[in-house]
Amino acid sequence: MKPKTVVLLVVLLLVALVPALAMAKGQAKPQKMGMVTIDIRQPIGPQLDAQIGVSSRGPRDVNAPSAWGPRNSSNGIQPNAVYALLNTGFEAPEWPSTSGNADGFDFAELGASPVGWDSTYYKAKRGQQSLYSAGYLNDPFFNPYYDNDMESYAFYGMDLQGARRVNARFQYLSDTEYGYDYFYWCSSDDGFTFLCQYHTGSTNNTWRLVNLDSRSSPIMSDLLDEPFAYFGFIFESDFIIVDRGTFVDAMRVRAWGP
Repeated sequence: MKPKTVVLLVVLLLVALVPALAMAKGQAKPQKMGMVTIDIRQPIGPQLDAQIGVSSRGPRDVNAPSAWGPRNSSNGIQPNAVYALLNTGFEAPEWPSTSGNADGFDFAELGASPVGWDSTYYKAKRGQQSLYSAGYLNDPFFNPYYDNDMESYAFYGMDLQGARRVNARFQYLSDTEYGYDYFYWCSSDDGFTFLCQYHTGSTNNTWRLVNLDSRSSPIMSDLLDEPFAYFGFIFESDFIIVDRGTFVDAMRVRAWGP
């Protein structure tokens, strides 16, 4: 074959590959959503296997149950009023918090990894900071990935006695290993059993709005008239392969009396 013919064939092949490469680059990453119930007094792995299904890597790890429980006291919501219980962009000076309860959040790392939720300047939807699933004991400017074997909790506690409606909204951007690592938003009326929706995979660099109202969401209706109500987030990863993780921002919780 003549040299000119070889060069021409190579050029034609490269031209043919350009659309295919562009299509592959522009193709959306997979994602999936669903609902689960988690009891943190029991190992989380078998619970997820039973509800989501055992992965191709086999059963999830059996982590130790948590001793984290509800608050010991509450003030009580008063009737006939609208309460802006939380309106946060996870901004300084309160975030990040050395006391572990910025804006009233409680945190726990119950997996094998100590990495967990905290604020970060790395990415934000509103303002300068967001809540990042791998912001605690990790600097995303040097390591923009979450850790293996995570089970991290970030929850906001409320006394909703007398509440007849409650609403929570937030925005999130997430990249997790599809089908293996999960971001959950959950509620609990006792600090032990959590009703959760989950997202696994990628939002494809797009912030997604979640707006939950007790009039239509079982996650929020479970909190009505409860003295020990919690709403917040869980991030869970398996033992291999990590991604960017989950960012939460522009979070608001409101409650109404009768």
